[in-house]
Amino acid sequence: MRSILKVSAALSVTTTLVLVAGCGGAAEPGADHKPKASKSKKPAASAPPRKSYDPPQKFATRGAALPQSAAGDSISMGGTLRKPLPLVLHGTGAYVAAADSLQVIDTGTGKATSTVRPRHKSIAEKDAETSAPVLTQDGRQALSPFLVEFPGKGTTPSRAGIELDAVNTTTGKVAWTLDLDDLPSWADQPATRARVVATTKSTAVISVTNGEMGATYAVDLDTRKATWHDGKVAAAAVIGDTAVALTSKDSVRQQVIGLDINHDGKHSWSKLDGYELTVRPAGPHLVAITGTDYSSGDSIGVLLKPDGSKAADLTGDSSGLTCHYDDASITVCQTEERRTLALDAKTGKQLWSLSEKGGNRIVPTVTAGWHGVVYGTTSYGPVVLDAKTGDDRSTSPGAAPVAVNEYTGVALDQAEHRRLIAYPATG
Repeated sequence: MRSILKVSAALSVTTTLVLVAGCGGAAEPGADHKPKASKSKKPAASAPPRKSYDPPQKFATRGAALPQSAAGDSISMGGTLRKPLPLVLHGTGAYVAAADSLQVIDTGTGKATSTVRPRHKSIAEKDAETSAPVLTQDGRQALSPFLVEFPGKGTTPSRAGIELDAVNTTTGKVAWTLDLDDLPSWADQPATRARVVATTKSTAVISVTNGEMGATYAVDLDTRKATWHDGKVAAAAVIGDTAVALTSKDSVRQQVIGLDINHDGKHSWSKLDGYELTVRPAGPHLVAITGTDYSSGDSIGVLLKPDGSKAADLTGDSSGLTCHYDDASITVCQTEERRTLALDAKTGKQLWSLSEKGGNRIVPTVTAGWHGVVYGTTSYGPVVLDAKTGDDRSTSPGAAPVAVNEYTGVALDQAEHRRLIAYPATG
C-alpha cells in the first residue's frame, strides 16, 4: 500500500499477557502519585498539575523538545513534515513507536518515563519506517506491533512473526502481549512493516506489508486472540465495522474493497476500477479514495461510507487530498489546488469550504483538527478556525500543531523547523 501525502499539507492525524523486561515502572506523565518519603521533615516538592483546555486555542511560546525518535524520518530536508508522525498523544504523554521499542515521553519535559521492548528478538531494520501506536477506544492501552523472530524448538524452525504489545497508559507497563506467528512466507524479511490500522470497540485491525504484498489480521481485544486474517490484502483504514483495502486485478488495475470485520473478514463490497489508487483515513465513518479511473482516465476523488456508498465526490479537485478528523464530528479535507472543505464526519455533508479561486480569504495550510477547531498556518502565521463554520477563532495561537490534545500541541520548532516541540496549551 502506498500512501501519498502532500509535503506542505498537514498530516492526518489520521491509528499485547507477559510483562516486558526492561520497561519502566513510571506512571504516565502528569498522573497523580505519592512522592517518595524524605529524610527531612520538609515534604518533597511535586510538579503542579497541568491545566487542560478543550479545545486549546493558545499555546506557550516555549516548550519541551521531543527526542528525535518522535519525528522518525517524517521531517524532510526542507524542514516540513512529509508523512505522519510515529506518535500519539494521551494525557500528558506522547507514545512514540520505533522498530524495536515504544517510549512514553513526558510532554512537559521531553524526557522518557518508560521504554517497552518486545520479548522476542526484533528483526526489523533499525531505521525502519514505523507508524504511530493506536489507542484502544477507552484510552487505557496503546497498541504497538513488532516484527520479531520466534525461536525454534525441537524440529520446529525459528520463524518471523508479529508481537503485539498493549501498554497501559496509566503505568507505562505492558498489560498484555499477543503473538501472531502465521505470517505469509514473504513476510520473513526485515523490510516487512506491521501497524495497527485502527481499533473498534472490541477489535484491533493489523496490517502487514512488504511494499508489494500484504495481509490483514483481526484481534479480539477481550479474548486477546486473533479471530481471522486475510493473507492477500493489507487494510489501509477502518470505517465502522469495515476494513478498507486495495486489491490488484492485474499489474495495473486496482479496486477498493471492504472487509467485514465482524464476519471473518468477508469481502462485503468492491468499488471503483482504477490505477494508482490511494486510501486515506478520513475519520471513523469515512475513507478518502483518490487515483485515476481505468476506463476513462479521469481523476477519482471520493469519500466512501462503511457500506461502500459514496458520501462525497471531489473528482476534479482531489489531487493531493488529505483529511483530518477532529476526534468529534467533523472531517476537514484539503487538496493541492488550495481548497479546504469541512464535512460532517458521518454523512460527508459539506459544511463549508475555502478556495483561493475567486475567494476573498487566505486558505490556510491545515495541520490538525481537534474537538471542533482546525489548526493551520497562513503567510501571517498560525491560525485556529472554527471547524463548523470555517471562521477565524484565534489569529495568534502561538503554534500550529500537527498533533494535539487538551494538554499539548506538538509542532515543528519555529526557528529551523528541524525538531518537534511539545508546546503546553495555555488557553
